[in-house]
Amino acid sequence: MRIFHWIGRVADRVLVAGVTGSVALLSRGLDALIGLVGRSSERLDAKLGDLARASDERRRREGRRPLNPITLD
Repeated sequence: MRIFHWIGRVADRVLVAGVTGSVALLSRGLDALIGLVGRSSERLDAKLGDLARASDERRRREGRRPLNPITLD
């Protein structure tokens, strides 16, 4: 009977360790994904800012009035 209890305890510990490890791995993966999306968002924002400045400069050089960011007129 002791062997069955011992096997049960070992199985329980292995199961708990497996679940804990899986959750930790998933958490690290989500953290990495969030960081990647954040960096991509910052790069995209910088590129869009550069495009907006270039567009404003081009409008100014061509003598057109500036674009209203609210109405896009």
